[in-house]
Amino acid sequence: MIKLTAVEKKIKTKTVLSDINLTLNRGEVVMLSGHNGSGKTMLLRMISGLINPDKGSIEYNGKKSFGVIIENPTFFLNESAIYNLRFLASINNDIKDEEIITWLKIFNLYEFKNKLVKSFSLGMKQRLALCQAFMENPDILLLDEPFNGIDEENLKNIYDILQKEKGKNKIIVIASHVHIPVEGLVDTYINMSDGKIIV
Repeated sequence: MIKLTAVEKKIKTKTVLSDINLTLNRGEVVMLSGHNGSGKTMLLRMISGLINPDKGSIEYNGKKSFGVIIENPTFFLNESAIYNLRFLASINNDIKDEEIITWLKIFNLYEFKNKLVKSFSLGMKQRLALCQAFMENPDILLLDEPFNGIDEENLKNIYDILQKEKGKNKIIVIASHVHIPVEGLVDTYINMSDGKIIV
């Protein structure tokens, strides 16, 4: 469980998050919606610990490992897909090559594993980003616009994968500026505007 209480954040003179009260429970999927600039990405950055609140508190109950896609994922464009995932896996050194291969297959990228990332379409880069977010089996998944550029076939596959991850008792937060029909997956919809949660 993650509990945010009266969280506020300013960047320079601009208030980017204001009076955020939110509880995220294991085994639930939360969808953050709102226009670009509404505060969704900043809230994910706050939950992941990339930025700290100026006011309020964030409590984490239980293990805390993150799989994160925030804003535009960055890769070594002149290296292969599998090189990028191996490099990212080497940071924590928690998984073996077998897990990387498994996730490439799950996201339908295995046949492209030796292709340079600069040759990938937007949707392929997005699926590669999902691979890196999922491959270390994190407790918490924070996914910012994870459906960008994804074709219909892979979109259904991603929904199925998210449903399985939800069944593993994970906290999953998805941010999207467009409403995506994910019937049966999302437990709670939260709308944001101007850095606030709108009831």
